[in-house]
Amino acid sequence: MSGDAVPRGTLYLVPVPVGDGDPCLELAPRVVTVIRGMADFVVENDRSARRFLSKVIDQQALDAARFYKLDEHTQPQELPALLEPLLAGRHAGIISEAGSPCVADPGTALVEAAWKAGIRVIPLPGPSAILMAIMASGLGGQRFSFNGYLPPEPAGREAALRELEARSSRDGSTQLFIETPYRNDAMASSAAKVLRPETLFCAATGLSSADERVIRMEAGRWRAATPHIGKIPTVFLLLALPVAGPIRPRNDAPRGIPPRRRRGA
Repeated sequence: MSGDAVPRGTLYLVPVPVGDGDPCLELAPRVVTVIRGMADFVVENDRSARRFLSKVIDQQALDAARFYKLDEHTQPQELPALLEPLLAGRHAGIISEAGSPCVADPGTALVEAAWKAGIRVIPLPGPSAILMAIMASGLGGQRFSFNGYLPPEPAGREAALRELEARSSRDGSTQLFIETPYRNDAMASSAAKVLRPETLFCAATGLSSADERVIRMEAGRWRAATPHIGKIPTVFLLLALPVAGPIRPRNDAPRGIPPRRRRGA
């Protein structure tokens, strides 16, 4: 590097409260300090990012902030433009819609591009609905797998649930997945229908909000009780007991589960 080269900025991965709490109370002081030291933000939605930042920085700083859009529609050829502030020597932050960036949330492609460009990446500590759901469920966090969205159509969803149950039974792992909120109750109904009666099924709903509720019971009991979840962001979990007798080896990745993102995970 020549003596005239501009030092690269640092890309910070900025968490956002999962619920509707005050960021200055929900986030670590270090996170708030870092946010206040930046003026460049890569965001999924400009309006919600401004709403979050308005609780952390003053209006003058908010008016001076620069926003760059990164969502599921961002094309690979658009990524270099998002790195420009960092290459110019300014620090920048990826702000999640809720929870931690790059965990069931856009941002991974930009982080990869930053590494390739020699830009330092620093993840800031913050909430994750996935980890919070594991903690609250009691299903076990020693071995777990997050599977994103399951197929939306009933047949594909039921096949995926059986596959995840079989995987959990084989290796004793907790299996997590999410759903678009308006299909939450359809997901719970499918799980109650196809899972073995003794399989533990859990819905961690509205975490860190006034609507927070964690429902955990065996699938057989869930089928009888049919608890209503509603259109609230939810993380689903299941843990299956081992099945006696030989189990045929199966592909380690569930079939028919497309990689998709979900805000707030």
